[in-house]
Amino acid sequence: AIDDGVNVIKAMTRDARFLPGAGGAELRLADALQQYAEAQPGLDQYAINKYGLALEVVPRTLAENAGLDAANIVAALYAAHKAGKNNAGINVVDARVDADTGVLDLLWTKKEAIRQATDAAVTVLRVDQIIMAKPAGGAKKADQPAMQ
Repeated sequence: AIDDGVNVIKAMTRDARFLPGAGGAELRLADALQQYAEAQPGLDQYAINKYGLALEVVPRTLAENAGLDAANIVAALYAAHKAGKNNAGINVVDARVDADTGVLDLLWTKKEAIRQATDAAVTVLRVDQIIMAKPAGGAKKADQPAMQ
């Protein structure tokens, strides 16, 4: 805990901006990406939409780990954000969505976490494309005489 506190202070020296925690920021970003995806033509909209859905994992996992019904909590969180409660997040103590949980995350930390997770996903997809592009069968064997 002390180490975490020291790291927060170090990160604050770089950038002291905060944003709502408790899954609120990720859900807000997921919602914005899904709305943006609807306006995109072609297949790009599917990739953008799935990226937005991937960000829902944070509030969903937070709710599940607290023993809450994740689907209902995420739906309530979406409703709170649609109603203009931009700081809404999951209150795991009272098992509900609060308009202001008082939980804050460092913007720099959140940006780095999302950037690194995105880089990891892109790397996996690139490796998968390389594997799929390589023809199967391996090296061809030299002509061997037939067995009798």
